[in-house]
Amino acid sequence: PVVAAVRRMFDLDANPAAIAATLGAEPALAPLLARYPGVRSPGSFSVFESAVRAIVGQQVSTEAARTICSRFAAATSDADFPVFPTAHDLAGLDDGQFPMPGRRRETLKLLSQTYCEREEELSLTALADLQGVGPWTVAIVAIRGVGEPDAFPTTDLGLKKAWEQTIPRPTSLQKQSELWQPWRSYAANLLWRSL
Repeated sequence: PVVAAVRRMFDLDANPAAIAATLGAEPALAPLLARYPGVRSPGSFSVFESAVRAIVGQQVSTEAARTICSRFAAATSDADFPVFPTAHDLAGLDDGQFPMPGRRRETLKLLSQTYCEREEELSLTALADLQGVGPWTVAIVAIRGVGEPDAFPTTDLGLKKAWEQTIPRPTSLQKQSELWQPWRSYAANLLWRSL
């Protein structure tokens, strides 16, 4: 299981040639493929970790989300060897250790309490059913936690910003992304990387 999780984290089973064959047909993505050959879609160690990171990252910068996750690790692990907190660890934190709006804090606490000692049971369907979790969060977890090659968070501000900077830009990002199936997660990674 650990080897499988590490392979998923680094997307070692990707087929860059097949991905490039589809995405390279898109004039706006072809220059990005040339600049970043062998594109991968990196992920998290587990669906739970990815879910926590995505919920924390709702409507904040990547840097702010990283800082909050670092605080969680520091609060729940040995100072000499901080690790990402488990559901049990997060469930044990008091409200003051969640530097975020109340609704997001409640979503994280519900997730942690629900999957305490059974993180491996968390699925995208179960995540989508949690209050405070929307399509963007599920798509991010599909990409980062599950390794889904064809997920695409169309409302992501970073993707929209990257798309606005591409030339040519023939249509809306949502409509254009449909042409990138079954490799939309890789297109998302290329666009994020362009920023």
